[in-house]
Amino acid sequence: MTPPRRSRTAGRISGRVLLCCTVLAAASTPLRADVVTLIEGTTFKQGVGGAVRGTVQSESPAEVVVLVGVTPIKVPTDQIAQIEYSGQPASLQLGETRQSSGQYAEAVVQYKKAAAEAVGKPFVVQDAQFHEADALAEQALVEPDQMNEAKQRLTAFIQAHPGSRYIVAARANLARLQMHTDDYDGAEATVAALAKLPNASERAAVLKAKILARRGDHAGAIAELDKLIAATPDGSTQQREARLAKAESLVGDKKYKDAEALVRQVIAAAPAEDFAAQSSAYNTLGDCLRAASRPRDAVLAYLHTDLLFSKDKEEHPRALFQLERLFRQLGNAPRADEFGERLKKGYPRSTWATAPGDPAKAS
Repeated sequence: MTPPRRSRTAGRISGRVLLCCTVLAAASTPLRADVVTLIEGTTFKQGVGGAVRGTVQSESPAEVVVLVGVTPIKVPTDQIAQIEYSGQPASLQLGETRQSSGQYAEAVVQYKKAAAEAVGKPFVVQDAQFHEADALAEQALVEPDQMNEAKQRLTAFIQAHPGSRYIVAARANLARLQMHTDDYDGAEATVAALAKLPNASERAAVLKAKILARRGDHAGAIAELDKLIAATPDGSTQQREARLAKAESLVGDKKYKDAEALVRQVIAAAPAEDFAAQSSAYNTLGDCLRAASRPRDAVLAYLHTDLLFSKDKEEHPRALFQLERLFRQLGNAPRADEFGERLKKGYPRSTWATAPGDPAKAS
């Protein structure tokens, strides 16, 4: 017995239903969307799968407004890890990849290309321009001949985009470069402007304390940092940076045991894979132990940065320099020469490589 044939009418209805469902599904799923990825451990509850997907409507130092369907969602900037814009040029991602691997000159080229390719997309252009200045700032910390250009680029970005979501990071970067070149008056002015921005008071407080320490007022720096440490959540980035800054001032006050204990707390609390936190902490520990006349223990601290966290192109040359100096102090010339050669080869334009025998560089 042959099965009954389906009527043409039923087939047409079925096809129309299928087509209708397909159209509705396509309409409910954005073909193109901006993706606002949230930071790990975010307190923002309106994200789905760690992100907010929609169309970025506006950006400011305080928040990014994303239109999800017909609903505007306000995402605080301090909860945002990154934004991937719909239709952004591939050169933007390539620049980020180059920057994260320490290829700063190549990153700058890609960011410039991205800004040129993103004409008519102001948020993408701002993103590319900030990251270009940011890459130059990182490069300047290891290659001083880039310092003036990095400062100029950051200043230009701040003036052109005072309402950017990147304005806090731009001012903080500029203050770091100003301190690096002993321009403490300029750094103080930059930090004062930074402190007035949303979500920036804690970062400004750490930088203010570092300026006090650089001016020799370690007691004043410690007092400022103690207030900040008490006010910030345990384990937060802000508290970690405040603790490391306090440890540096404790070393300046010759309170070596207190400094060592504080840094070891930071090391224990930071994730082992967080190379930026760990490299800075181990180098600070090395500085503390070296100042306390414990060269062998200091060697072990700096070796942690060299062997485990060499990805940090700001902290790694600092560790190599100190290892060369300490091995020479310990009478091990071959090891000292080894680290000296690695420093010159890996970071030929770094200030740490230009005058490795200069005691002033040991601070």
